[in-house]
Amino acid sequence: MNKLLAKDLWSQLEKRKVVRVALVYLLVGLLFILIGTVAIEKLGIPSFVLSLLLVAILLGFPVALLLAWVYEITPAGIRKDSADDIESVTKMEEYTSSCDAIAVLPFEDLSENGDQAYFCEGLAGEILDALRKVPNLQVASRDAAFRLSARETDFKEVGRKLKVQAELKGACRKTGDRLEFNAQLINTTDGALLWSREYDRPLKDIFDIQEEVENSVLKALKVAKPREPHAPTQHVNPKAYDLFLHGLSSFARHTTQDNVHARQLFIKTIDIEPEFGRAWAALAYTYGYSYMYFNATDVNLAEAKRTSKQALNLAPDLAESHVSSGIAYCMDQNYNKAQDEFEKSIEIDPKNFPAWYFYGRAKVQEGDLKRALRLFERASRVRPEDFQSVLLQAQLYIGLGQKNMALEVTREGIERVRAALALNPDDNRALNMGAFALLRMGQEKEAAQWMSTSLKNAAMDSIIQYNGACFFSLSGEVERALDCLEHCLIKVGNINCEWLEHDSDMDNIRRHPRFKEIIKSFPD
Repeated sequence: MNKLLAKDLWSQLEKRKVVRVALVYLLVGLLFILIGTVAIEKLGIPSFVLSLLLVAILLGFPVALLLAWVYEITPAGIRKDSADDIESVTKMEEYTSSCDAIAVLPFEDLSENGDQAYFCEGLAGEILDALRKVPNLQVASRDAAFRLSARETDFKEVGRKLKVQAELKGACRKTGDRLEFNAQLINTTDGALLWSREYDRPLKDIFDIQEEVENSVLKALKVAKPREPHAPTQHVNPKAYDLFLHGLSSFARHTTQDNVHARQLFIKTIDIEPEFGRAWAALAYTYGYSYMYFNATDVNLAEAKRTSKQALNLAPDLAESHVSSGIAYCMDQNYNKAQDEFEKSIEIDPKNFPAWYFYGRAKVQEGDLKRALRLFERASRVRPEDFQSVLLQAQLYIGLGQKNMALEVTREGIERVRAALALNPDDNRALNMGAFALLRMGQEKEAAQWMSTSLKNAAMDSIIQYNGACFFSLSGEVERALDCLEHCLIKVGNINCEWLEHDSDMDNIRRHPRFKEIIKSFPD
């Protein structure tokens, strides 16, 4: 067993209280033996009874450890740990050690007008997502890989920055009802060409082309496909699929404006293909994200519930349908239903990062911080370059009074943030969350620089501005905190005031007269 697995095993034994149960069991067992010895001597009980007692204690020891691993003690009694069910579905260690790793770079746009970047990016994203689901293949996330340009980045840099052994790159354009596409699989160590092919096919064959590329890549890498296939690809109208890919491209940028644009594109997709389950799930995501991050209105909640329900009806075997439903239930504070949906999505697709991540967020809102920690840990292993799932662990450890663990994961989170900024120095989310991490580590100067840069670059992003208010409140800069809050609530106007009233980061400014005036000025 390597050090990584040993460390993870010991961590799980501690978190599931197996170590504690073992110690308690041994102490209680020893106490029973001592009492039994005294009782035998004074009451004249046959000596074989002591032997039976010793055998019973020894046989019960592994049973106690097994129960400690599978079950947890809660205020409501003993219950099965739902995270154990998820872990039994897949061994995440298989995805993080001794496996091939590949990056799928955004395909180059060869169209005459240069206006098909969204389509080329979408095609690469679809192939990436298909490869991502292969159990024994590690695939760099879309967020990380798409920050690199295939034209401007050489294979060695791709391998070094994304920690992969191969890259898939290509170029495409669609003209009328034809698709021209070429793809190359390159070894990032020596630049050797592992596989390549050119396609000139009808646009309606795009789903077959994607599958051919996926199979060819796996064959070249000598990686076996899963025995049980995932949900079959739904062939849809090419025009609808074009709109769908455009929507995915917009949604991936995660800004307020891009979220709204993506929603409009998904609605147009559904107008053409009303039975396209993936489009319904994607549409549900836009409403769920709006409610969580931008505007917690009854309309967004109702639409998230309606569209995710339709996604489940049309595509029940799609992990994204269940994730979108889980998000909707979580926003509606129906945490039992949310848990069911997230666990189903992970059962379908164990490497689905949003499933693990939003399941963790749901547990935070429910108040189950220990379970949330476990889920964020899984999310961080599914996507090894993600910094959010790591930095959120730090906040939870602080809430649980484990400051040493908070510092440990904060260090890891900062490393991941720096890696993200090496790919994209203008990543405002990385700068914003990284600033909190640096502040926690006592690096105030760099923390302030990162926060100021993110605020300047994303003046109309409600999350960035709100985080700025929290940051300056924590660092004792009251007026700057109030400036950010005022800008966020009055000029951007998308923060949930109910959340604001309970956010401990605002405690340093909550009693300030200006704080109260800002809250009063915010419309209900």
